[in-house]
Amino acid sequence: MRRLRSVLLGGLLAAVPMSGWAHAARGAPAAGRPAVWRTYDLVVDLEHLPRTYTCDQLWYVFHGILLRLGVPIDTLNVLPYHCSRSPSGDLRSPHVQVSFRMPEVVQGKAVKWAELSAVRRLIAIGPGEPKRLKPTDCRLLRQIRETLLESLPVKVVHSDLLCGRHERFGLTVQAWVARHG
Repeated sequence: MRRLRSVLLGGLLAAVPMSGWAHAARGAPAAGRPAVWRTYDLVVDLEHLPRTYTCDQLWYVFHGILLRLGVPIDTLNVLPYHCSRSPSGDLRSPHVQVSFRMPEVVQGKAVKWAELSAVRRLIAIGPGEPKRLKPTDCRLLRQIRETLLESLPVKVVHSDLLCGRHERFGLTVQAWVARHG
């Protein structure tokens, strides 16, 4: 069983209606919505990975995925532990603690607390996206989806994580990101 421990450190809670996600998927213009920064502090417990990952490898994969999701680099902290010092090690159930901020859309009376404008974006994740995610990392990405991504305000719109059948795998998510400009 995949486990994820999480602690909400701040931010206002507001639901994003599913009809809003469907509307964006049809290609509606990217109008900004009022949002606040929500802070996340999560520990992802990875279990029985098919190969050994060094702490550096896990740092780069998690860092890259969160950057692709629009997490501001100055709010991002990734700390892998119980991982191997070398690829030939035997530790296959590491943990990765991540802390960061992501936009959360607000509605109603909470709009007066809005700190930014957010837009929906489609984001592809797979080998090479981020750069350090390799064709052999399908099971790692599957566990990241089942733990980290399930706890975030992202919607998986396409997933091909049939590991072992082919080296081409990936997923596409829709997420709120800060609107710039």
